[in-house]
Amino acid sequence: MPSFCVDGSSSLRKGDARVSEFGFGNEGEGGSPSGFSFRIALHEEVASTNDEVKRALEAGEPEGLVVRALLQVSGYGRQGRSWTSPEGGLYCSLLLRPQVAPRELPTLSLVVGMAVRRALVALAGARAEEAVRIKWPNDVVLAQKARYARFPEATEIRDLGFSESGKELGQKNRAQRLFCANEGDACSARDGRAPDFAKLCGISLEAHGGGVCVGVGVNVLPPDKRPDVGGKNRPAYVADLADSVAAPAVAVEAVLEALLAAFAPLYGVWRRNGFAPLVDEFNAYSSLNGQNVRMVDRADNLLAEGAVVGVDAQGRLVLRSESGIETAISSGEAHLV
Repeated sequence: MPSFCVDGSSSLRKGDARVSEFGFGNEGEGGSPSGFSFRIALHEEVASTNDEVKRALEAGEPEGLVVRALLQVSGYGRQGRSWTSPEGGLYCSLLLRPQVAPRELPTLSLVVGMAVRRALVALAGARAEEAVRIKWPNDVVLAQKARYARFPEATEIRDLGFSESGKELGQKNRAQRLFCANEGDACSARDGRAPDFAKLCGISLEAHGGGVCVGVGVNVLPPDKRPDVGGKNRPAYVADLADSVAAPAVAVEAVLEALLAAFAPLYGVWRRNGFAPLVDEFNAYSSLNGQNVRMVDRADNLLAEGAVVGVDAQGRLVLRSESGIETAISSGEAHLV
């Protein structure tokens, strides 16, 4: 396995709100280089990097601000859930002001997940290529062996959430070859063993103050004592993908730099054309494709159940029932069955 490498002379250093700038020549509007840059504010400790960015949004700060903290004491993620932030992780929030159609905003968390995956593959190499997966709607996970389901033909298409039809995705996926983790495995919707996913990264998305706050938490280095989570949201660490890791500050910095470098071009494509041009890459590395899941809302009410076909161009998770009915889900929690 590879090691992490980063220039030790980088300007990010431990300190209170030390500001650095990184620029990337990603494609901007019309396909020309935009020179999009990030201004990185590094704090020793904050209550929440999301709160810092939301205050900056209210103050009219232009997009591109990245607030990073070595430690956050009241971090929170999607739907306001508490976000544990032990030392050795990357905790940052991005301030963005995308001029896109409102229906595209929820797909930004999927784009960020793709950027995190690209960044970790760039750092860790071939082993991460298949192991690092994106879990709809807001996680990046380390996947172990899993079996995937074969689907019946679709007989009916249903949508939950948005009005656009999921029919095009269903037709496209019927022609796709389904991935099985082990050659020779019989893919089955019923007799497959549950996949072994461990969480590498969580992502949150909040519209606020005329812009968007994107929170990102990446488990880079394990704490001295790994948390006992009883099998739920079991953490994985970027360090698990490497033979050796640089000093803690350098390793976390390397992940941040790789993340921003990966996100800049994806963000340019998304701002111009929405999520549709990125959907194939997302589906190629989705952790849920082929899995049988129950979709529930926050009150644990059942929304739909079936095998995951993929994500459509609107960023919705598409399930196919045993009877062939397809349902597109725009929000909810996916529980493997």
